[in-house]
Amino acid sequence: MTDSDSVQGLDQINKNLEAIAKRVGINIAQAAFAGGQMVRAEAIDSIQSVSPGKEVTRTRAGGNTYEHIAAGPGEAPNTDTGRLVNSIQVEVKQNDVYVGSSLGYAGDLEFGTSKMAARPWLNPALESNKDKIKKLMKEAVSGALI
Repeated sequence: MTDSDSVQGLDQINKNLEAIAKRVGINIAQAAFAGGQMVRAEAIDSIQSVSPGKEVTRTRAGGNTYEHIAAGPGEAPNTDTGRLVNSIQVEVKQNDVYVGSSLGYAGDLEFGTSKMAARPWLNPALESNKDKIKKLMKEAVSGALI
């Protein structure tokens, strides 16, 4: 290889590429978390908005009763105790963002059981935010390249 065949400034190019990759990674992580928060907020809103259903009588610990509207099949569940809403979290682990609840019955509501039809609350929130999340990701990448 002659002097005319060598690339000048290769070390600086590599440093610049590493800096861009770092900015892209940081921006993507922030956008992913923001997208998870959007899904969480919409899931909570769907649960706190009263879905049509059937009025049922529930009993609290201590014996007092109260009326609750149990959402119909295919509708988001209605808030009863507030435990589901309060349990919905966004968690970031390496390259993944998780939105959901650790409550045992959260999955039963989302997907249904052999005795109850699904009352989805999380997947509809994700579906309705997909385009917004894609836009956040595109902006995250382009913002890192400026």
